Amino acid sequence: MAEYNYDEESVNALIEWAKTTTFPQGIKLGEADNIFDIKRYVQANLNDIAAHYPDAFYNPSITRLYQLKEKLEEQS
Repeated sequence: MAEYNYDEESVNALIEWAKTTTFPQGIKLGEADNIFDIKRYVQANLNDIAAHYPDAFYNPSITRLYQLKEKLEEQS
């Protein structure tokens, strides 16, 4: 598993990426992670981050965006 940064600057850069990227309809992130509506998936994670950052309990929302970004970069 990759090391992800949860500092404010890194999270803000990730949020900006998520807000400005054009996503396909769906993607399979892993064996058990099949996302059918990426826009909704991204928005749900952005909502968690906006409501709870920097509470570390919600770091999985940030991690999910990092993983999505990595997968999309692999495919391009």
